Amino acid sequence: MTKFNLDFHIKIVIEYLSGKGSTSLARAYGISTHSIILDWVHRFDRRGIKSLKDRSMFQEYSSQFKVGVLNWKKQNRASLPVTALHFDLSLPSTI
Repeated sequence: MTKFNLDFHIKIVIEYLSGKGSTSLARAYGISTHSIILDWVHRFDRRGIKSLKDRSMFQEYSSQFKVGVLNWKKQNRASLPVTALHFDLSLPSTI
């Protein structure tokens, strides 16, 4: 997956919030899928600009944290993307 810098993330989020669709933005900027843009927007809404910065894909988590994530997901009947967003994980597949 191509890495995009913070300025690019902000530009896309602003365009989306100003009314442009995620699908048309993905096509216009060569982003593989519109869901990436929606993820950026959700992260921005939840945690602000800091959430748009690059994060390590190889973050290590304690077993206590992992159990907490799984328990929260089960208790809230949350999807993987919602759980990843709640815990500010880089990708839903991390779970």
